[in-house]
Amino acid sequence: VRPAPAIKASSPVEPESSDEEEEVAQSEHEKDVWKRVEGVLREYSLSPLVMVAARKWMRQMADPSNETLARLRGWILLRVNGKLRAPPPSPWQSGCPEIIGGLRAQPVWPTDTVEWLRPFEENAAVIREELLALRDRRGFQPLKIPNWASKNKVASPDGSGSVSHDAGDWNVFYLFLHEVKFPDNCEACPVTTRLLQALGPRGYQHAFFSALTPGTHIIKHHGPTNKKLRVHLPLIGASGSELRVADEVLRGQEGRCMLFDDSFEHEAWHRGDATRIVLVFDVWHPDLTDKEVQFLSMLQRSRMRAEMAAEREARKRALETAAEGGPTPEVGDNFYQLLQEAKDILPDNSWWVG
Repeated sequence: VRPAPAIKASSPVEPESSDEEEEVAQSEHEKDVWKRVEGVLREYSLSPLVMVAARKWMRQMADPSNETLARLRGWILLRVNGKLRAPPPSPWQSGCPEIIGGLRAQPVWPTDTVEWLRPFEENAAVIREELLALRDRRGFQPLKIPNWASKNKVASPDGSGSVSHDAGDWNVFYLFLHEVKFPDNCEACPVTTRLLQALGPRGYQHAFFSALTPGTHIIKHHGPTNKKLRVHLPLIGASGSELRVADEVLRGQEGRCMLFDDSFEHEAWHRGDATRIVLVFDVWHPDLTDKEVQFLSMLQRSRMRAEMAAEREARKRALETAAEGGPTPEVGDNFYQLLQEAKDILPDNSWWVG
């Protein structure tokens, strides 16, 4: 009888994982990733139907061969790993809360070859006439932002939200606010509205007339994101105005567009004798693909609809509380609520001088 082989002392041998165990581990990992992805999406207050659509977008982004969503793939990977933004390409963008990687970063953009700006310049006289007709009607309101979105912490005079200037007055007349149209205001400016809508899906759906009274200083600040560019079309009172973007200073010329990236630190002064008013509108960053713009627009619409719903609910509660003789509820602190609360603050247009 052959003796049994000796057993050598050694560390226990770990059994190899079975295919089933590997599949279970992979499945658990995928579940964890999807849970974190959906956590990011919920920040945009997506409806159940839009969430279904967003999941389909996520599956497309997960495909590394899909170059049309490459930048968003990097963005969502950062977010699911707990990072709010990519590293800023320029130190001048360090204060911008949202940075999407892979987008060209330059503070001021040349306008000579930007064909979609030409119709605005060609129709500047008509846009100016529509603006001047607003002097005899209501619609302008102080520009205010939520306290949580302000780093300057300059309280609004009425105690609701914050303002971005420390001298003078900054009033605005909204046409579009993040995909929300202001029908009465747009009806009063039909040519301006048609030009903005002609931008199509590359338009950011955010546009307004911006008025600075003499002596106004807008404190240095950053825009909320680098995924868009901003246009200024000076219309009246441009003399004495300066706009600093990073380390470049721009002096507007009436009827000529200026194009800049407001994710860079910027500030403005108006030292002229007449109120300065420009048409301001945003466009999606030209490096974003149409597919990326489509997805980001979907998120933006959902967030603004949620803010509008919150404003309606807050107004309803305020009316109910007032009817019952209770105390006035605290003022809301989202962009749309502040806008609604500010729309009747100005008693007249006496701030419009010159």
